[in-house]
Amino acid sequence: MTRIDGFSRIGGAALAALLLMGGAGAALAQDQKERVNVYQYAVDHPQADAQMRSAPSLGASVPQTVELARVEGDQDYGYFYFDGRPVLVDMRTRSVVRVDQ
Repeated sequence: MTRIDGFSRIGGAALAALLLMGGAGAALAQDQKERVNVYQYAVDHPQADAQMRSAPSLGASVPQTVELARVEGDQDYGYFYFDGRPVLVDMRTRSVVRVDQ
């Protein structure tokens, strides 16, 4: 093994890989934290149940007749309630991103 600035080439590559994975993990953790906050906001601010012909499912489009509540401080997600539970929605596409079972 060749040593460069106190690190072997293999050790340096392993260190770089760990740093990259750590950064990806931090981004994932931040993304999950934001989703949890949006969900918690919806739980803390319940709405009357929306009237729909069938239960919402992950990825399904929410009809325009369903009014979406906005999440304070987050323009990406909104929510509505169905059967007493919050359903999170992507505001750009109106697609369901989280449904509690």
